[in-house]
Amino acid sequence: MSADPSPTAGHAPGHVVVVGAGAMGLCTAWGLVRRGLRVTVIDQGPIPNPVSSSFDQHRIIRHAYGAMRGYAALMPSAFAAWRLLWADLGEDHLVCAPATYCLRMASDWYADVSHDLTAMGIPFADVPLDEVPRRLPMVATQDLFRVVETQGAGLLLADRIVGALAAWLRAQGVVLMPRTRALSVDPVRGTVRTDAGEVSGDAVAVTAGAWVHRLLPGLPGAPVPSAQTVAYLEPPADLAEAWATAPLLLNRLPVASGGVYVLPPRRGTGLKIGDYDHPRIGDPDEPRVPRPELVERLMEAGRRALAGFDRYRLVEAKSCFYAVTDDGAFVLRRLDARGWVLSACTGHGFKLAALMGLGFADGLAGRQDADDLATWAAGRAIPLERAHEAAAAVA
Repeated sequence: MSADPSPTAGHAPGHVVVVGAGAMGLCTAWGLVRRGLRVTVIDQGPIPNPVSSSFDQHRIIRHAYGAMRGYAALMPSAFAAWRLLWADLGEDHLVCAPATYCLRMASDWYADVSHDLTAMGIPFADVPLDEVPRRLPMVATQDLFRVVETQGAGLLLADRIVGALAAWLRAQGVVLMPRTRALSVDPVRGTVRTDAGEVSGDAVAVTAGAWVHRLLPGLPGAPVPSAQTVAYLEPPADLAEAWATAPLLLNRLPVASGGVYVLPPRRGTGLKIGDYDHPRIGDPDEPRVPRPELVERLMEAGRRALAGFDRYRLVEAKSCFYAVTDDGAFVLRRLDARGWVLSACTGHGFKLAALMGLGFADGLAGRQDADDLATWAAGRAIPLERAHEAAAAVA
């Protein structure tokens, strides 16, 4: 990767081609439009694409990040970026709710999170264990040794966000090319070969998620596809009212899946559970049919986390694909003269998409050095004590 901070080896871009129209691609286009650039977005499916990993009812956003403290430092800026997007869209797709962590395993999580949330001014407090059955009647209490409620969290209404973004981009004159399969990318020339012909720009941004490794073969440290399983449940009738006001529930467990997160129903969404493991298996071109063994593993974690789990009805099990790197870091990297790659890794992608779109636009415009931008995106740049300052800069 060149250290030259100029976006296209000597001249400013006027036209950027974005390959991939999930949350990352659409937020990238949004950031570029805000810089006054002309943008074309290519996707192999409809835009928005219902098989993209971005197209689900809701996704978590939070300030607490455990040992990944560099990402905790990015979160004030991430929230500020979403507020900027809501102002452009004219609608807010964030449901604020506490995130409550049910700790059943010894770790350094509390020491890391308490330090970070205190530095950011985010309230948090222990829930006394003898109050858990009353305040959180859906939580299984066996093996609990600490329950911590944190503020500064919520649900991003994912499918509504990508739908509203696609409509906003069309209204701004962005060229959307749905059902156009990208076959290869040339980051030197700034071209994309598609099944409908070649598309060229002053720069190309590859935001293709689980397909990045195919479009950019041989890319060092390229993320690999990982089939992720989630399930939607119908709670028992006597707990419906409790779930209507429940926090996000996050449970690390001594099970194969690493634990389970539970997102409560809000604003017409369902009750969703998902696990933390990244099996790095599956082909993103195959039908999105979850593997039975992964569904059962998810159910096993649910039984450990939720009281009376067998009383819940499985409404739907779904599979989507993350793109995963060895270190779990977000990739925002320049490739040769006219190419860039942006890839969300593990589960960071959606919550950071708006911020990364703005950051990439700054890098393309030469406002940020490419190497510094890559370090920042990987969560290794902002000291926690500067988090408020960084958020103010975005806003």
